[in-house]
Amino acid sequence: MAKRPQDLIYGVDDKPPFSVLLIMGIQHIFLMSSTLVLPIVLISTIGGTFEQIRSVVALTMIACGIGTMLQAVRWRILGSGFVCPNLCGPNFFLASMEAAWLGGIPLMRGMTIIAGLTEAVFARFVNRLKFLFPAEITGLVVLMVANGLVPLGVSKFCGINYDGEPIQSASVVTASVTLFVMIGSNIWGKGKTKLYSVLVGMLCGYVLSFATGTLSWAYFNNVVDAPWIASPFLKNTFTIAFKWSLLPTFIIVSITGALKSFGNLIMCEKVNDEEWKEPDMKRISNGLMADSVCVAVSGLLGGVASDTSASNVALSRASGATSRTIGYMAGALFILFGFFPKISGLLSVMPTPVMGAILIFVTSFMIVSGIQIIVGSGMDTRKIFVIGIPLIFGLSIDMLPSLFAGVPYFLRPLFDSSLTLSTILAVILNQLFSIGKKL
Repeated sequence: MAKRPQDLIYGVDDKPPFSVLLIMGIQHIFLMSSTLVLPIVLISTIGGTFEQIRSVVALTMIACGIGTMLQAVRWRILGSGFVCPNLCGPNFFLASMEAAWLGGIPLMRGMTIIAGLTEAVFARFVNRLKFLFPAEITGLVVLMVANGLVPLGVSKFCGINYDGEPIQSASVVTASVTLFVMIGSNIWGKGKTKLYSVLVGMLCGYVLSFATGTLSWAYFNNVVDAPWIASPFLKNTFTIAFKWSLLPTFIIVSITGALKSFGNLIMCEKVNDEEWKEPDMKRISNGLMADSVCVAVSGLLGGVASDTSASNVALSRASGATSRTIGYMAGALFILFGFFPKISGLLSVMPTPVMGAILIFVTSFMIVSGIQIIVGSGMDTRKIFVIGIPLIFGLSIDMLPSLFAGVPYFLRPLFDSSLTLSTILAVILNQLFSIGKKL
């Protein structure tokens, strides 16, 4: 039986008032919208029209909204019952781009469906793999998921879009004030102020972004020109293609995404249980199944592949509101806004420094949670090496990405993610050292 943490205002089975649900749902969808730039970049790169871009963005939102709602249910084989929203998955971006270049949107859709089916198979077997994921390794997974957000958060905080670009002072000032407003609201806020700390910080950040010139009205031109209501479905939307040569890449990327979702779901469990000791593999299996359905639906509808959002999980922890009814609200709003191009366009216009401040705010909670899980497992010499070596090599990917440029092509996907490499190394070393101990 899970023990509810004292600092939760609304626990996982609580039902907040509608006004709270609405505001919390809006707060979550702003974070869920943070990666909507990915389908814009992808479709633009392959020469897609504005109508195609609008369609793919809207369909991605609808699929993510469905996934967010499915994740919040507690059915026998589907749903974790947690607020663990879906967003457009950065993890799938390069693979989706390759598919789109080779065969256009139909091939991207077909391979995305394959990725969803792959995760579904993984989800059904993961509850039998509990012995591979003791507490220290689950803590490492949570820590590396958080680590994956660090480069993005810091670059946005400093206003840097590409290597070598100088730090933008206006961005740093805006992001710093936004971050401190969120922190202040979270630490010193009275009553339910903690619930809305991110939203309060965002409003402050938007005002500062206009004042410093980081955001101008020119960014909203496409929003003004977009229709109020429009169907996201275009001609040939449901055309699907498949290519065998892309199968290994999408299988590996799918498993990588599943490992990230594994870490996010562990984070959900820990946030809702003050005495958490080990993952509930049945619940995580159901959560991964919900995520796999979302990925497959993204492909079926014609959107870009989705992924569970670590930042939204951390937002639940930071706000003290983990009620799964918030997941229903956020998902329903995201689906609804997919049919309103002006609103979906407005959501995708988030100032860079505001995004950076939010990511640093929520990532702080994830990093500490990962460390707590690792240390709480009771470290010994064997565990030091099981965690230390994978952590070193995992971080090396982010610090020195060119170091592994000569890795054989078929191993490339393993070295594209610090999370994947560190998790696989930790599992292998744990089993190896355990065998050695028995001998």
